[in-house]
Amino acid sequence: MESTVEHKKAILDLIGATCTSCAIAIEHVGKKIDGISDIFVDRATSTIQVEYDGNREALDQICNLVDRIGYEAKIQAAE
Repeated sequence: MESTVEHKKAILDLIGATCTSCAIAIEHVGKKIDGISDIFVDRATSTIQVEYDGNREALDQICNLVDRIGYEAKIQAAE
């Protein structure tokens, strides 16, 4: 049976995290957050691109995750 969940996309500004290991950590832990189907840290544009189930709480959890590791993330745009 195919899932009928409509995935939304969001872009978060990422402030301060420029190293590869930070990006990998954010992606690795971010994929474990309920509602997140894909996450990609683009260090060139200092953004986090997220595909999620539409529950904005998942985006807040990513922001909290980034804060906990010492950087900042802010929701720039979300469907």
